[in-house]
Amino acid sequence: MSEIAVVGAGVLGSAIAWRLAQAGHAVTLVDPAPGGQASPGSFAWLNASFAEDAVYNRLRHDSLELWEAMKASDPSVPVDFPGAILFEQDHFDLDAIETSQATLGRPHARLDGASVTAREPAVKAAPGDALLMGADGYGDPVEITRWFLDAALATGAELVTEAAQTIRVSGSRVSGVVTATREIVADHVVIAAGVDIGSMLSKLGLTFAMDNQPGLLAKTSAGAAQTGMMLATPGVHCWQRPDGGFLIGASFGGDTEAVNAAERKAASVLGALKQTIEGTETCEVEDITVRVRPMPADGRPAIGPLGPEGLYVVCTHSGMTLAPVIAEMVSSEIGGTTDPRLEPYRPDRAALRGDVA
Repeated sequence: MSEIAVVGAGVLGSAIAWRLAQAGHAVTLVDPAPGGQASPGSFAWLNASFAEDAVYNRLRHDSLELWEAMKASDPSVPVDFPGAILFEQDHFDLDAIETSQATLGRPHARLDGASVTAREPAVKAAPGDALLMGADGYGDPVEITRWFLDAALATGAELVTEAAQTIRVSGSRVSGVVTATREIVADHVVIAAGVDIGSMLSKLGLTFAMDNQPGLLAKTSAGAAQTGMMLATPGVHCWQRPDGGFLIGASFGGDTEAVNAAERKAASVLGALKQTIEGTETCEVEDITVRVRPMPADGRPAIGPLGPEGLYVVCTHSGMTLAPVIAEMVSSEIGGTTDPRLEPYRPDRAALRGDVA
């Protein structure tokens, strides 16, 4: 078996370390702040809802099946699958999503307003057309990431809480990771460092184009509302936490450094929540998290070898949904078995080399 260094202990790095350790490899996770930069800011909607890329959608479906199996075998896995209701909006094509769900064999149903209200009575002014995603899930992003990290450590992975300063290359292949105080010898290095991937690869003379996007999470206090499913409405995307408060996810187009910008955005989505869900009138924002989400430049996953032999890159949006299947595929590939599902998503493709605008 191999010695493997995984740079980045967010949800993807932690899940990968867990699977590699399960396979018998000697794994060292390297991250000065375990838990990740982007992972705590994930909305953690576990879904295979979007039809822009059939292969990508299939990956999401495969990962959801792994999530469901994990939850069935271990109730402590911090996710639930109550389903979701999608309302028609600019970036949702319900007809296309419905077709993709039928192709994947995932449970779904078209709903009219009365059917929405029957399932979620707290929804105000339910639309005449919506789509039920019967097996979508969600979970607290910090708890999910911590679960994978704990599982990796329990399986034998070592954690080094220092920053990876350099990826050491000897001849034509990687030989380890250098931190401020040590050199971690490794036959393989997996870079799953989120928004830092591009800069880390540039030190090796490699180009990896990214289009990172900020996002915002707002946690609210509890009110009188009672909902069960994840709700994706034109005004707000939200799900209700076990303590009765809501987790609201939103894009964040403003300046992440601007004074009060996050507070203004959080106030806006809280207002949308109150307009959408009965019983949220007394809810207040208790916590705001803004994180820059890693995204390859063309919006598709980037997973696979890159540069010197033994270097492996993992970067994708939807890390919470995809963590189980990516971890499984990376472990398999480092073990010597190429996974054909990843062929469209190799990190050496032209769009990420800067060859394509």
